Amino acid sequence: MIEKRSHIWQWFLDNKIAPTNLKAAMLVAYPHPNTENWQQLIANILLYLGVLLLSAGMIFFMAFNWDALAHLSKFAIVEGLFALFISGFYLINRMQKKQHSPQNPLKQQSQNVYGWSLPNAMLLGASIMLGALLALVGQTYQTGADPWQLFAIWAVLILPFAYIAGFDLLWLLLVVLINISQGLYFQSFASVFSFLQEDIQQIAIFGVTNLVIHLAFTIAKRCKWPGQLRFNCPMVEKSSLLASVSAFTWLIIWVIFDLNYQYEASEHAVYYALLYLLTLTSLFIWYRYRAPALYPLALVLTSISAAIVSLLSRALLESNDSIASFFLIAMVVVGVTSGSLYWLKKWQKQFSEMASLEHKDASNSDVKTEVAADE
Repeated sequence: MIEKRSHIWQWFLDNKIAPTNLKAAMLVAYPHPNTENWQQLIANILLYLGVLLLSAGMIFFMAFNWDALAHLSKFAIVEGLFALFISGFYLINRMQKKQHSPQNPLKQQSQNVYGWSLPNAMLLGASIMLGALLALVGQTYQTGADPWQLFAIWAVLILPFAYIAGFDLLWLLLVVLINISQGLYFQSFASVFSFLQEDIQQIAIFGVTNLVIHLAFTIAKRCKWPGQLRFNCPMVEKSSLLASVSAFTWLIIWVIFDLNYQYEASEHAVYYALLYLLTLTSLFIWYRYRAPALYPLALVLTSISAAIVSLLSRALLESNDSIASFFLIAMVVVGVTSGSLYWLKKWQKQFSEMASLEHKDASNSDVKTEVAADE
């Protein structure tokens, strides 16, 4: 939809569309939602809010009445709701398969890609209750001595649910659990991982972990295999990339302000700076030339701008004239922001032209195929 609007706007700038026809052309690419669209949106919001509130309400009910309930009652309540979600997923999924008509395959494909459906809502509720059940077992039998185990086992157990659903919220829950378990793991084994106890090292690890998650989803979505649609999760890709770039930006700012000019103390800082430059350069090359996309490029430019401002701030704030330093820093912030916006607008225009050419080539190939078939 955004791609179509970009094409139409570019055609308008090239005087291929009259100003009086611009609104009608935009409505073709972005039509106003009808009554059915609004009803579907409201139904999805109420459905997922209901599942989340029901799961959260059950957890708070158990915590508030912890002393009043027996062990058997606690397990019966949590396991009963978990079984209810699983049964609901099975029955609803089976019913929808029976009612599916081959005349409307586009709607079924949309549900498979984006995952906003009633069966996936049941799996989301089951995933939350599975975590509540693990916490209940740990609190009842005191098996959760290390907190990271709860989140790590929870992430492993909901992995089949996330794959079956191919749903952004379930994959996002899995990514959050991985990050939490990793952080708690380093805290629990402070003596074993003493060489990773510095905050800057843990920041680097978090950045690499989220970058690996982003690459895993990107590669799985681009490769041709039966589970390709299960990894088409833009929310997870963008959030993991945002977390990774944020961690690397924090890393380079830490290096800039903590760096001293003694070789022994700055040796590790140079390695972190090289890691930052290698990662940001690779992301820029990939999303500029191999898989053009504005969102990753915007993150890269924002990170580089923050690094430039931080480097300048350290150099200027060490001087005596603080007022002039703040003025110069403000001018640099305006300059790098304006430059980033200029390049993003330029790349957006180039990406729109490339997409238009690819669309024309695809249309011409389809026409040639039809003509060859007719002959």
